[in-house]
Amino acid sequence: MKKLMLLPLAALVGASFTANAQEPMTQNFNYISGGLQISKFSEDLWSEANANAGVLSTTDGGAGLYLRGSWNFADNFFVETRGDAVAADDMTFSNGLLGLGYYMPMNDDFTVYGLAGFANSRYDLDVKTPFGTFGGNETQSGFTGELGARYQVMDRWMIEPAVRFAAYDDTMYELRLGNNIKMTEHVSLEANLSRNDYDAFAETNFQLGARYSF
Repeated sequence: MKKLMLLPLAALVGASFTANAQEPMTQNFNYISGGLQISKFSEDLWSEANANAGVLSTTDGGAGLYLRGSWNFADNFFVETRGDAVAADDMTFSNGLLGLGYYMPMNDDFTVYGLAGFANSRYDLDVKTPFGTFGGNETQSGFTGELGARYQVMDRWMIEPAVRFAAYDDTMYELRLGNNIKMTEHVSLEANLSRNDYDAFAETNFQLGARYSF
């Protein structure tokens, strides 16, 4: 009798694992990812300031890290957070985002989504004086909205184009193209390219990392 009762449970568990294994890449919004980022700026930014020595240096780029996470918590709704930061000398430039999204599968190979939330960009520079080191920063924040898509080009290769805006003092626009190459059932490689256009300058980002889907 006990064996008969366990059979339906075993069948249900097995079916669940099979469904997860066969879930299209374009419809999995449960993941964490991260890796290296290199940024190039269209205009030079101050990267080092020493008031005592009269030193003032600039940079047209930096290197750092990016992190990203998404959770499909109910039906087709998901929450997503992103963060990245690059540095050069005493300068750090970072971006962050937290949003609520909804995705709509067109078929197994193509999914569209929308996201709305809050974003910020921050520029930090440590200024050295005879009395110590002091931090100066400029932060912009505001509402952000994004429209994007996922398209499975090949069995293990998915691209993720998107366009986003952020309502800062002057509107920021982002164009992004993500590439996701599946290595195992849960692990894939990421290679992403994006361009953020601010009022005063533009930032082009190159990202290379890994994604763990669950």
